[in-house]
Amino acid sequence: MLRLYLRLYLILALGLAGSIWLVNFGLDTYMPESNETYNREALRGPAWALVEQLRPVPAEARQARLDELQPHYGLRLKLVQRDTQDLSEREQKLLAAGQVVVREDFMKFLAPIDDGPQLLEIKLPEEPKWLYLWAYGFLGVSLAIVLYFWVRPHWRDLEHIRLAAQRFGDNDLGSRILLPSRSTVRSLAGHFNQMAERIEGLIANQRELTNAVSHELRTPIARLSFELDQLRQQSDPRQRRALINDMYADLGELEEMVSELLTYASLEPGATRVTREHIEAHSWLDSVIGAVALEAEAQGVQLSLRTCEVDVIQIEPRFMARAVINLLRNAIRYADHRVEVSLVKRVSQWHGGQVEVLDSEWGGASFRMTWAYAE
Repeated sequence: MLRLYLRLYLILALGLAGSIWLVNFGLDTYMPESNETYNREALRGPAWALVEQLRPVPAEARQARLDELQPHYGLRLKLVQRDTQDLSEREQKLLAAGQVVVREDFMKFLAPIDDGPQLLEIKLPEEPKWLYLWAYGFLGVSLAIVLYFWVRPHWRDLEHIRLAAQRFGDNDLGSRILLPSRSTVRSLAGHFNQMAERIEGLIANQRELTNAVSHELRTPIARLSFELDQLRQQSDPRQRRALINDMYADLGELEEMVSELLTYASLEPGATRVTREHIEAHSWLDSVIGAVALEAEAQGVQLSLRTCEVDVIQIEPRFMARAVINLLRNAIRYADHRVEVSLVKRVSQWHGGQVEVLDSEWGGASFRMTWAYAE
């Protein structure tokens, strides 16, 4: 905070000092006649009063009279000779017109006494330098106090953001920033929270994808291993060709799964665009069940399709088929074990729905998928 505070204070102090100097310079450079007229008019009354008192006095006695008047004026009064003042043509015209000549940055004035050789010199008292030092010092202290009370809440909120970012970098992915509504950096905190939520979601997706990959690819890999063992032991050419065809089918299934899982990896929650199609429900479900019929038969499980309550459904057929196949394979293989339905849940969420686990009328668990109807 100290570095930020000193930097801001230095910038503001230099800016303020430069502004004051620039204003004075501009007034002296571009408005000299206005300033001169103002000061001349301010001193015109006292100068006229003094000249009126000196006019009837003989020239040689005027200085003595001026010395008598000096104690009653805060101005420094003096008689000077006209020819010693090096008057310009403009100043001579002003004196001839009976006006006061202004000199030395408005600190010295010359007033004519009739048209004689003598001039009344009036000097303003010198400005006390200590007063300016105190004034500028007080201004600097006031600026420092005001700047402190302005910087402190900003620094406090930025410190909250820094600590949250540090915690997030230390793998605390749930780290978030909570700032009051009056905070000027609340929008920055909001953007940080959005970024943190997105990164946390991406990491969760990657973990989910890893689990899904291991879960989905285990079975076809196991089948390939089993078929390779059978191929080495099989001498019948027909059986060998059948095993080779099965291996190609398993490889195709693996390739399809990898392609779909890579597609899942590239998708983010809220960014998935599901293109729904109108599908005939019974025939679509029948084809999906047919994809796992052999696996069910091998496990001694009977698959049956009840009468569909609707004729046409609106789904993304490829993703939804993968979800239903995932459910069926889980039911076939892991009836006595924990069932992982992460891919099913993701597809349901993409369709604006959910997955529920209920008690089945046949015993065990019943999985129900629902999704929103889209026009």
